[in-house]
Amino acid sequence: MDPLLLLETRVRTASTLTGKNSAKPAKRAKGKRTTIRASAADSHDISPPMDTATREEVSQYAMLASIEGKAFEDVKFYSFSRLSRSGRVDTPRALFGNSALIRKASSHFDFVLIGKGFSESGITNMDAPYPSSRPPFTEDYDYVSDSDLEEELLESDDEDSSETLIFKDSIGSLHTLSTTAKRGKDQSSGLEDTDGGAGEIDGTTEKRDPPVQDQTKEGNLTRQGRVVFIEDIAYRTWKAFVFYAYSGRLSFASLKSQERARPDRSKRNQKDFFEPPPCSPKSMYRLAEKYGIESLKEEALKDIQSKLSPHNILTELFSSFTILHPGVQAIEIDYLRDHIRDPSIIERLPTWFQYLEDGELPRGAASVLASVVVKVACRKAY
Repeated sequence: MDPLLLLETRVRTASTLTGKNSAKPAKRAKGKRTTIRASAADSHDISPPMDTATREEVSQYAMLASIEGKAFEDVKFYSFSRLSRSGRVDTPRALFGNSALIRKASSHFDFVLIGKGFSESGITNMDAPYPSSRPPFTEDYDYVSDSDLEEELLESDDEDSSETLIFKDSIGSLHTLSTTAKRGKDQSSGLEDTDGGAGEIDGTTEKRDPPVQDQTKEGNLTRQGRVVFIEDIAYRTWKAFVFYAYSGRLSFASLKSQERARPDRSKRNQKDFFEPPPCSPKSMYRLAEKYGIESLKEEALKDIQSKLSPHNILTELFSSFTILHPGVQAIEIDYLRDHIRDPSIIERLPTWFQYLEDGELPRGAASVLASVVVKVACRKAY
């Protein structure tokens, strides 16, 4: 048969099947394959099965989507970064992430990141600044001893003149920022140095890109995605968690009670730039417990346990953090039981008994001490 006539016959046959049987799928002829090709839009309108996919598979899915034109960073988080002298937690800072990888880390985020959760998680302009309709601080942060929060130290309290704010971060580095804003009767809004600009860190000027919203006005370009506000997890902790969601890697900072010199950030070597951002193991444990990430919780707990010593065990055991977290309390009680005869502990015990008598320890400290006594007594009995 003539090839053109054969082609015309096939086209007519296909048209007939499409027109007459549009409600029914055509039967596949025996011995022939049917190939279905989905467009990029079709393949990424459906989310991958998070419960069965590995982190690597979800990462490849996200990278493929970005290659095909979908933004890799499709969610923006705001979290607070500073503990002010007034006791407020303020200075919201932005972090960006990939929602698929974060949802893989915990199914808790399905509720927030796929449009079924909070109203503010709807699709919006991610390049917009922090909304003026939201307070740039919280007074309900339930972990004020969080070492992942920077601490505010004021050199000058003048209301109308220039002043220098000095922030001591969780690894001991000082951050300075000059301001000329007039405060009046209100406290600082806590929004300084949030979206870019020139800052000064450790005495050297750090160049930063201009605020994103200024860059996008000229070309009228914006990034669309979800914006989520996190009011009970520190910026430093959340940054480390996003990195963990991407790579499965963590870097835990020293405990404040370890009484060792903090690392000098100005003397970093090239390898440090490729390491995970450091965070407090206690802060990460708190995050993992909140979001039900057991593997992450176990890693943080192991790190806390590895940093206990006769010199800091009493400080850690009677901290508000330990009293609120039974899992941490259990390992620390066991540590104290096993090292109760250490000279360093014996020397410090009377001081802590005095703290308890004077009411200077958190509520629940007496119960912790009772548990220690029972553990020690049971050990002697056996």
